[in-house]
Amino acid sequence: MPVRGLDDYRIRLAGLTRMGARAVSFHVQLSGVPLHKLMPLPPKERGARLRATLMRQLTSLTRHFSGAAFRSRDLRKGSWTLDGTLPANQIQRLALRPEVAEVWVSAIAGRSKYRRPPKDGWFCVWGIVAIHVEGQRSGKMEVEDRLVLVKANDVQDAVNRLRPEWERYAEPYLNPNGYLVRWQLVGIKGVYSVYDERFSPQGTEVYSRLRTVKVKPGYRWNDSSPVPDKRLQPTAHSGIVHTPRLKRRR
Repeated sequence: MPVRGLDDYRIRLAGLTRMGARAVSFHVQLSGVPLHKLMPLPPKERGARLRATLMRQLTSLTRHFSGAAFRSRDLRKGSWTLDGTLPANQIQRLALRPEVAEVWVSAIAGRSKYRRPPKDGWFCVWGIVAIHVEGQRSGKMEVEDRLVLVKANDVQDAVNRLRPEWERYAEPYLNPNGYLVRWQLVGIKGVYSVYDERFSPQGTEVYSRLRTVKVKPGYRWNDSSPVPDKRLQPTAHSGIVHTPRLKRRR
């Protein structure tokens, strides 16, 4: 099973093992339960079995690595993630345990993390643009949701880099009736970090936002939907929510 986080220290697993008894802090992602074993059960029984499995995996790892001082992140329900500390030469053995999906090294005694130079990544910035028409003070107006891709170091850098673009976008022009119009940014709704930089013609996600809506027929779970036979694990889909399109003349 993989040991992650070593790139931060510019070492490989073999190099970590050669560090001997040096203390290594880490967190472990447990392997969980094969999904096909839970599917025949009703949801509440699935949850109970999953929690029992996570607690059992914690107990097993504690027995095999008594000095690791494993700490579950949820003692009441059982957590997917455990924190602990072991000598460097035991990390590989831990990663090979069937209870372990992966190990993330978070600290190595006496070693500092390598400070990587800032690296640009893609961000999708969601701006709210009000379409101002000269003299309009009441009634209805149009507002644009504008999603812009930009390369930046982080969320704030993405916002800052787009300021000249928003200013260009808001340059006024005359509509066919002789009135001035401008597409004015009124707020940033969010910034989303695009993790897959290999834009594919088959589809690449550039923005994602979670929201709560009322359940309706088209949104309900369809029992005939196929379920992949894989281990039931939490999915980390992190995103930051915060783009130029050709200005549409009015």
